[in-house]
Amino acid sequence: MKITKQYLHKIHLDFLKSALCSNGHHISTSKIITWLEEQHNEVKVEINKIQFAKLKHWTFDSETKNLRHESGSFFSIDGISIKTSHGQSAYWEQPIINQPEIGYLGFIVKKIGGVLHFLVQAKVEPGNVNFVQLSPTLQATRSNYEQAHKGKKPLYLEYFKKATSEQILLDQLQSEQGSRFLRKRNRNIIIKIDDEIPIYDNFTWLTLAQLKQLMQQENLVNMDTRTVISGIPYGNYDPE
Repeated sequence: MKITKQYLHKIHLDFLKSALCSNGHHISTSKIITWLEEQHNEVKVEINKIQFAKLKHWTFDSETKNLRHESGSFFSIDGISIKTSHGQSAYWEQPIINQPEIGYLGFIVKKIGGVLHFLVQAKVEPGNVNFVQLSPTLQATRSNYEQAHKGKKPLYLEYFKKATSEQILLDQLQSEQGSRFLRKRNRNIIIKIDDEIPIYDNFTWLTLAQLKQLMQQENLVNMDTRTVISGIPYGNYDPE
């Protein structure tokens, strides 16, 4: 498909309409707070700090001394030393996460009532202060979706893997937090569907305006959601 100026204008306009629609056609913004609380109450999470030696399937490599998974997947914890002319410190050492994989951070969007709605996930992550936060439809590293953990594939993965050029509204490679990850990048992607798809219990549809309203409250919208929507284009004013 040839990407024309008119086609891009339509995409930008659809995003803009969603960013201005504070009353979602699927669920109200006020009810989202209640829905998130319900999701939180349904999840049982127990987190305990343990010694590295007690971790299953994780060991310190005999040569590099880095902490790594026995499969060679996921990531390793490496040590680095930094010399720089930037900032107040000219030299320091630190551990860093080395994950040379490009993961998916993606939204499925669909027009509901003529307005683009984003399929968001109430996702549990052990590092969250409140466990459950709104995340993209798909948030997965290659190790996750290739099932290195021997678990299930992420929901909705097939829609992203089979997306056509006409469906892709945003597709960018963006770096992960450089202070914690070594040269890590993610594929930030938004795809549009027209057909009905199954909506699972911990997923719901929100407009872009609703997401931005929820971002004003602490610990509701996770960082990956914020990263993806930060790349959304709204077009330029052209008097001609």
